[in-house]
Amino acid sequence: MQSTQKNIKNNDLLLEVNNLNVFFNTTDGLIKAVNNINLSINKGECLGVVGESGSGKTQTFFSITGLLSNNGYCKGSAIFKGFDLISSSKKERMKYLGKSIGFIFQDPMTSLTPHMKIGDQLSEISIFHDNLTKKESLKRALEVLDIVKLPKSRNLITSYPHELSGGMKQRIMIAISLMCSPELIIADEPTTALDVTTQSEILNIFNDLKNQLGISIILISHNIGVIAETSDNIIVMKDGSIVENGSTYNVLTNPQDKYTKLLLSCIPPWLDV
Repeated sequence: MQSTQKNIKNNDLLLEVNNLNVFFNTTDGLIKAVNNINLSINKGECLGVVGESGSGKTQTFFSITGLLSNNGYCKGSAIFKGFDLISSSKKERMKYLGKSIGFIFQDPMTSLTPHMKIGDQLSEISIFHDNLTKKESLKRALEVLDIVKLPKSRNLITSYPHELSGGMKQRIMIAISLMCSPELIIADEPTTALDVTTQSEILNIFNDLKNQLGISIILISHNIGVIAETSDNIIVMKDGSIVENGSTYNVLTNPQDKYTKLLLSCIPPWLDV
């Protein structure tokens, strides 16, 4: 099943992906990893993207943001505020990535640069995109640390990644994505390897970003329970294709596809999604 999400108001449309296909040249020949994906997200909305490992979730959004590996390429369009991210040059795309579009990578343990202080990793984003001075950028860093509920202390700014817990590292990754006040954040498995309590805290931060700051969020996860906590709409992916999509409530309470029903059956009965 493949369908295109409809938007009630066109002026609310932030990102629209049409007929996206992703290919990889391998030693076994050409592999099609993503098959004819159509999706959209409105301003201030959270779109959950769920599916098992290898379903094409991450590669869909790597292709949109120009992060595919060297042996990969894509076809289709990804229109962000009237600008096609796919057909544009890398230089043109960089005007949006890290500024209007933030990306939170899957593993906070390895995504931070180990030899750089946290303050430097936060400040370099706004220095590059917004031409702030180091002093101005560090001031902004303290502001975003407050947003992600981390202490605005000098000790944290001067710490190295290995001195922080997994939950703190994930909050730093979210803070980095917020440095230039983005309109869209793409979060790839942001709760992986975190304990249940920390997962809940991270999801609460995403809800605050959406509800209080009006930031649109694409939340990628293999865990449909995590998706249910935050998302307004859901797309379910399997083998590179969308097999079901719709409002979170409709998909969770009345799933139509056999694979969606299978994912829901994996949720323990004591969890209320």
